Amino acid sequence: MYKLLVISLTFLFSFVNYAQDSHYWNIQYGTRSTLLGGAVIGSVSDLSATYYNPGAISLFKDANFILSARVYQFETINVENGAGKGADLNFSTIVPSPSFVAFDFKFDFLGDARLAFSILTRQKMEFEFQTRLIDSLDVIDSSPGKENFAGGLSIQREFNEVWGGLTYSSKINEVIGLGATWYVAYRSQRSTNQAIIQILPTTGDIASYTDIRNYRYTNLRTLLKIGMGINLNPLTLGATITTPSINIGGSGSVGTHFFLNGIDNDGDGINDNVFNSNFQDDVTSEYKSSWAVGFGGGYSAGKFKFHASAEWYAALSKFFVLDTKPFVSQGSGETLTNDLTHELKSVTNYGFGIDYFSGESLILSGSFVTDFSARIPGTKTNLTVSTWDIYHISGGATFKIGDSDLTLGLEYAFGSKDITQPINITDPGNNENANIINKSKVTTRRFKFLIGFIL
Repeated sequence: MYKLLVISLTFLFSFVNYAQDSHYWNIQYGTRSTLLGGAVIGSVSDLSATYYNPGAISLFKDANFILSARVYQFETINVENGAGKGADLNFSTIVPSPSFVAFDFKFDFLGDARLAFSILTRQKMEFEFQTRLIDSLDVIDSSPGKENFAGGLSIQREFNEVWGGLTYSSKINEVIGLGATWYVAYRSQRSTNQAIIQILPTTGDIASYTDIRNYRYTNLRTLLKIGMGINLNPLTLGATITTPSINIGGSGSVGTHFFLNGIDNDGDGINDNVFNSNFQDDVTSEYKSSWAVGFGGGYSAGKFKFHASAEWYAALSKFFVLDTKPFVSQGSGETLTNDLTHELKSVTNYGFGIDYFSGESLILSGSFVTDFSARIPGTKTNLTVSTWDIYHISGGATFKIGDSDLTLGLEYAFGSKDITQPINITDPGNNENANIINKSKVTTRRFKFLIGFIL
């Protein structure tokens, strides 16, 4: 029984690792910049430069209002053998995709300098998973025959991070531009994990297990992105530095409720009941982001333009997102904690893109970029992050319609990772199921459909 409870709980918290908040290049901005996978640090040509390279804006001849609205994204996750051999777990969703809006201000006193405002979704994820089993299983050795078993696991996860930024960009000369975007970032995140199992043996009392863990928090912080653009036509270059964020404030709550009764864990003939319950509200929140350094370039050759970019993100040492007070277990008297912590490793992403100019009214674009996971293998932090690497392939076309540009495109993102999946809720009393540790493969796929406008 105890073994079954442990593997069920392990399954619950192994599955929540499949969020996507350990990726830095998971969302792209702008119209053509999206088709180029965001690999435009040194070759950005629209107001998505407020994010990709603020220094390049002052080199633009004109910078108009830009609205990038990816209409829908379709995402699937498959866990091969996720609930036992031959029992896959699947999740799919169709949701509106994050958007990006930017426009510049035209003031005479700015001279050749440029001032722009942008708002973007930096990270976003919504996920819900539920599974339950009601059956007769032989899970208690001391009870002859099979027991009535009822159990369920559920996970709900949601977070959203939005950046609003003010950009200032100025020319050093006709070739070099410098700029910076001051961002204010607002992050909200909530999570609920629940495992409830009850067993009615042929003799004895009902055995039950309840584990409910939840948290939610909001946080406000600020950071700066500095960029330099260089125009050596037909070659363009760019470099950016993103500072660590400075915490402004926020708060959250954490709840832990763990109950176990009717179980003899140590074999002494006495049930070992567990009762741990704690909830803390109005806990001060802190969220951190690291240094990042990016480089890129573009080169025009005839009807083609080639783009390449790379960006390094520094590691984040372990920190407390919600630093709660220790509490005393009502059952055992032990001192316990339910802190929410986070840490990330250093990663470097890179990407390549290409444009083909077919006349004055049509541009065909395509790209490939990496999006490596910053999750630290074996980390004990409990702010969920994904373990797999993601690769993005994008393509589409930009059409000239009067004085406006219309962009249509498609992005395909994919990734997978082999994991040890410790769950098999087929009958554990069956000798054929004695080895309940199975190898699983997690596969994720996502399609994004883009419609963008430059006015």
